Amino acid sequence: MQFRETLVALFAVAMLGSAAALAQPATIGQAYEAEKAAEISTAKLQLATQSGSAAIQELNDAESALRRLGQARTAEQRRSVAAELEMAITRLKLAAGTGSGQR
Repeated sequence: MQFRETLVALFAVAMLGSAAALAQPATIGQAYEAEKAAEISTAKLQLATQSGSAAIQELNDAESALRRLGQARTAEQRRSVAAELEMAITRLKLAAGTGSGQR
């Protein structure tokens, strides 16, 4: 039960951090995209070391959101897709971390 509570707490912290970061009027540009691509690559490496990982869907969601971010044109669209990307990466990181049996 403690694992579940920790997981929920991590998810809540990630949500608050993402919302605070996206609430700022900062431009979501190429540097942001590069940073998120690096986070996805890091999680992908973690998944590669796990046998039979169940996080493939999360990986696909994160990569899809990153592609959509690159295709978004208006600032409003980019902010919306960036929020989706943040959540997808958070789910990916949780799946990559918990998939290795760490409790």
